[in-house]
Order: sequence, then structure tokens, then C-alpha cells
Amino acid sequence: MARKYPVILLVRNDKMGDLILSIPAISWLRKNLPNAKLVWLVKKELRDLAILCHHVDDVIYDDSFRAILSKINSYQFDIALTFFSTFRIGYLINKAKIPIRLAPKTKLAQFFYNHKIVQKRSRSQKPEYEYNTELVSELFDILNLDNILDIDKPPYIKLDNIKNDQIKNEFVTDYSINPDKKIIFIHPGTGGSSNTLSVEAYSKICTGLRSFDDYNFIIHHSVDEEEIANNLLSKLPKNISATKIKPTKDKIEMVKNISVCDVFISGSTGPLHIAGALNKKTVGFYPSKKSSTSLRWQTINDFSKRLDFEDTGKIRGFISLELNKAIIEIQKHIDKLEVR
Repeated sequence: MARKYPVILLVRNDKMGDLILSIPAISWLRKNLPNAKLVWLVKKELRDLAILCHHVDDVIYDDSFRAILSKINSYQFDIALTFFSTFRIGYLINKAKIPIRLAPKTKLAQFFYNHKIVQKRSRSQKPEYEYNTELVSELFDILNLDNILDIDKPPYIKLDNIKNDQIKNEFVTDYSINPDKKIIFIHPGTGGSSNTLSVEAYSKICTGLRSFDDYNFIIHHSVDEEEIANNLLSKLPKNISATKIKPTKDKIEMVKNISVCDVFISGSTGPLHIAGALNKKTVGFYPSKKSSTSLRWQTINDFSKRLDFEDTGKIRGFISLELNKAIIEIQKHIDKLEVR
């Protein structure tokens, strides 16, 4: 490699959760190659979210083949690290003649890479973020890097120049909620991803938790999930302090909102993973499908801040739980003291 410090293309251009779960690997790469230039290729609508990953120098978004090839060529990359490759991305990176091209060894896309590792992610034998860090570890071997520093601990995304107290105070005022009670976000939508609980089940969870304390329940949803949010709100008893979030397409605004919560409760969605990256307490509901398990798609907050449930398979089309038992476990999780 002619240059003293490499210019590295990082690729994760699919869904929000996938993007978030690649951040620990990028953080680790930055820690061990502090002078490298890191450029992240992401899905167009997630560019602002990717910018919150302070480990990268630049973020570019996927575009037409000709436009993105021109953009990639302008950087003269030494290395391309694709956390998960499609045929199109593999062909694009090969067409750009990037010298070191690294990706998982999967399907036809693998033939466009000169470095690859077998992972078989669909077997769900480890967390998704660990599959990503395996690729970074392989790159360290390719570069003959010695004295590898450990991976950083969460949080993995930060809101620069904005104090959390300031955001929370503005949120409390804006939504007229009790500042002395914990704020619990309930996200009943799926974002087109894995199944989640029924609206009735989420209502029962809120009702069960209300018997312990008068929490502030915020129904979090996207612009496209207004109907399901309204449905949940209509099913909550009058004695529950609940309101809907003001949905936004602004990803940074969404992160600000989630940063306010004490606990985020959801199926396996992008917003759940944002809460994890902010190191919030999370409660996640996962299907029993082998490729979508709680092991593979676990959040990246501290282990003590995660509580996960898997589908018992008793309701078709929705994740089912032993609700009474789950409510007790969630309440204990909410009240659990944090060890520092």
C-alpha cells in the first residue's frame, strides 16, 4: 500500500438495525487505525443517522450505479470492507478496482472479493455485531497489525454538542409529562421487519406495568405507523399516562427522542437498536425463526440493560408470550439498579 495511512470504504447499505449493528466494528477499526480515512456507504435515507457515528470521516449514500461508482473512484480507496454484500455491491467494488476487497463468503457476491471469510450468518450462532467485528479482525490480519486494542464499550452513538438534560427537559415540557416518573417508550410497529406483539399484548403490558407505578408511556412510531399507534392508544385504560410521539422522518430528531427514554420496549426493529446504541435499557421481542433469534439480533447496549423474549409460537402472525410472567420480568428490569 503506497500511502502511509489507508483510505477505507465501509459498506452497510441495508436496513436501520443492520447499520446500527455495524457500529461496534467501525469503532474498533477506528481505535486501531486512528489515522486511516474511513468512509461509510449507506442507504440514502439513513445518511443522517450514519453521521452520528463519530468514528467515520465521511458518509456517502447508495445511488445509481454510475453515480456511486464515480463517487467511489474519487476517493481512490485502498480497502473495501463490506459487512454484508449483495451481487450489485460486489460488482461495483470490483469495478472500482479497490486493491483489498473483504466481505463474508456468501452466494455469488463472494467472487468479486479477493479476501473473504466463511460466516454462515443464517445459522445465528453469534450476534450480528460479532459477525461484523470478525471481518475487522480479518482485516487486521491482512494488514499484519499488532497489539490490537480492545473493542470500546457502549454507548456507540452520541449527540454531539447537545446535553441530554437539555433534550429531556424540552421533551418533558413539550409532551406535558411528569418529570419525576420514568419514561417508557413502547414501539408497536415493525418497520417491515420481524413480527412483533399484537396491539392487545402491548396494551396488557402497559396496564400491568401501571399497577407498579404511574410511568410516562410514550407510543413511539414512524410516520407510516400512525394507525397502529392510534389503535394502541385507544386500547389503554384512562388511568395510564400515555401519549403518542410526534413522528418524524428526521433521523437525528428520532435519536434525540429515543435518548429521552429510560426504557425502550419493542420488537426487533431499527429504533430498538438505536436505543441499544445509546445504551438505554431495552426490552426486545423476537420471533423463533432461526435467522431472527434474540442471540443474533441482540442490541448493543450493556448486557445488564437488555431483556429479551422469544416467541412461544402460540399466536399466528404475532409474537406470543406468557404475558403475566413477562410483565413481572419487565418490571424487575425497569427497577434494576445499574452497576457502574
